[in-house]
Amino acid sequence: MKSGMHGTCAFSAAILGAMLLFPGCEQKAAGPKPCCDQPDIPAGVAKFTIVADDVSGPGDGLKVVMRAALTQPAKRDQIYGPLKVLYAYAMKRSPLEPIHVEAWLYANESAAKDGGEATVIAKVIRTQSDQAPRCENRVKYDFPEQAERAYIWSTRGEQELQEDLNDTCHIAVKKKVARYDEKFTHKTSYTLDQARAAIELTYPFLEMGKDEYVAELKLNSALGTWAEFMTSFFSKVDGLKELTFNGVHKDEPAVKIRVTREQFDNILARLQEQIASHAAFTFQVIGMGKKSSEAAEKEQEKFKAKSYKAALEKLPKEQVMISPKLKWVK
Repeated sequence: MKSGMHGTCAFSAAILGAMLLFPGCEQKAAGPKPCCDQPDIPAGVAKFTIVADDVSGPGDGLKVVMRAALTQPAKRDQIYGPLKVLYAYAMKRSPLEPIHVEAWLYANESAAKDGGEATVIAKVIRTQSDQAPRCENRVKYDFPEQAERAYIWSTRGEQELQEDLNDTCHIAVKKKVARYDEKFTHKTSYTLDQARAAIELTYPFLEMGKDEYVAELKLNSALGTWAEFMTSFFSKVDGLKELTFNGVHKDEPAVKIRVTREQFDNILARLQEQIASHAAFTFQVIGMGKKSSEAAEKEQEKFKAKSYKAALEKLPKEQVMISPKLKWVK
């Protein structure tokens, strides 16, 4: 009995001595596992980091919910890169694909760690019933991007800007659409002055689809084009404070009109709507047989001229230039 106790004490003393001689050998409690494993981010994709990675459910019914944060500024179109990387990472990192993937992207790590719907800038989600991932991008286009989109909408139509509802994550490579006037000598163009939040647009009055000026430019037609561009740009470019329209005919200035945001909002915002409403009434009159198409068209042109003239007279004279070669309809 004494021998056993002596052996136990000797063993304990040996352990104690080892701990005193080698304090680094003392075992510590394991801390929480840091989050999170990170995917490889390809070159050209905006950098981000995953701050939360929750996996639940059985092996054949995994549900993955992630939160990630950008580590560098990114524009709207650059957001789709991180979303696609997050989705591929969640789907391919284990032998069995999850039945539900959800990744929320935030502008910075602090917002991502806090979580919440209000500060999310983008999402990628695929539920069990989805055939493909769905993306939601809340990042707004900046001033130059809005200007370019307004320009495309005004010159080439809205089809080029429409989202593919079957590919909201922009997985397919979008084909570049050549400009109809790619090889024209005369082209519609614009310049930005970001410091002043101003745009100056130059528009040549050409024959439809041709690189040649219209034989005769009518003032109503020129002002109608100005009104269309003005309404489009002020409606689609949030921060736009001033728009200058330069209409050119036969390489000479035909119309130059400068409008501020305040002038558009207070004076000109309903100009196109007013003229369109009268045109609808005119066509109705023709349909009822009350007037010939020639008489109705002449009346409509008079109404246009009266409306444009009244609107322009409300602007300071130095903001409006109309070539003396262009005459008002009487």
